[in-house]
Amino acid sequence: MAIRKVRPFSKFKRPGDIPNHFIQERRELTGLVKRIDPNGGLLLVEHKPLLDISWISSGQLPIRISGVKVAGLGLNWLQAIVVGNQIKFIPVAKDPNFLQCEVLLVQNTKDKKEDLLNVGERLIKIGFGQTEPVQPPLSFDPRFLIYYKRLQKAESIALRNKLGLKYYIKPAKSALSVLIGNLRELSERFSQTTRKHIKNVPNISST
Repeated sequence: MAIRKVRPFSKFKRPGDIPNHFIQERRELTGLVKRIDPNGGLLLVEHKPLLDISWISSGQLPIRISGVKVAGLGLNWLQAIVVGNQIKFIPVAKDPNFLQCEVLLVQNTKDKKEDLLNVGERLIKIGFGQTEPVQPPLSFDPRFLIYYKRLQKAESIALRNKLGLKYYIKPAKSALSVLIGNLRELSERFSQTTRKHIKNVPNISST
């Protein structure tokens, strides 16, 4: 019964393969990132079970970094830094097409100790991603909100350092608002001038 709950031999290939109690317990899993899906910013991961048996066929589990919208440069960063490396991923929710996870990149230090880099935080901190609104039930999950607050803190750092998509969008929106206001004022002045000239045009009566 305990072995069935742990699933030490199972290679997960689809979101539906993940047992619900893995999500409830925030069970940490391991895998190798094979490639990045450029359309959805998904990590396609070869899951490594606790007891890896080579003859069991492997697939690519689609993983989405929860709470993070990956920008264009973020895809390049993931391709350069994450693809081909081992990650630890903690499932937080299942969708039909992908598994939402907190993703940690495994890095080896000089003293051969394992160091974990939070991929979502780093993407946002360097301006290659931004936070996304959280939907229920995750918005009511205290464990997830701790993670999400770290993402928000990383976003504040990026904005303070003038990095990221939001930094460029905000000035653009402000400039656009000014431009629209100027165009409206110009249009009103043109209308007033036109009406004034029309009043001064003499009436031509037919003979």
